[in-house]
Amino acid sequence: MNNLDKATRILAKLVEVIHWIGVVCMLVCLALTLLFGADAVAVVPSDYGAVSSVYGFDLITVNTAGELNMTALRLLLTGSVILLGLMALVFRNVFLIMKSSEQGSPFQADNVRRVRKIGILLIVGPIVSLNLSILARLILGPETAEVSVGLESFLIGLVVLCLSRFFARGMELETDVDGLL
Repeated sequence: MNNLDKATRILAKLVEVIHWIGVVCMLVCLALTLLFGADAVAVVPSDYGAVSSVYGFDLITVNTAGELNMTALRLLLTGSVILLGLMALVFRNVFLIMKSSEQGSPFQADNVRRVRKIGILLIVGPIVSLNLSILARLILGPETAEVSVGLESFLIGLVVLCLSRFFARGMELETDVDGLL
């Protein structure tokens, strides 16, 4: 295994763990806001930003008077749990691909499935973000939530789905070659 493969494997696991930590932190924050309301965020400095964003899901959590909108914050935390979880699964699959490819060929049925799963997760992210934005706009109103979505992840997901097809073809060719020898 070369150094780039090892670095990719380590970084993929690190980023996955960071995302899972983010999921847990957002769940804890959500639980605290549900249990204690505005008192749960009383320790946050009063100069926190008005617009909060997680993977393209943007909400204005502070109104023009400088007051925190708890409903917006709870929606943001819920969206954060979902979107950070999706990205954690992406990096988990990257790690598993790198790990399974250490010993042999990357053209394995499990890797084909993992690459396909990465593509699907990358496509699902913006769809979830768009649906959360629409929901937030319906609940909070147009002054708090703008319906928008970044298509970068969606487009990368399409490319990865195409790559999964190449992985499947590579697996077929490798099986054919092994059958000839």
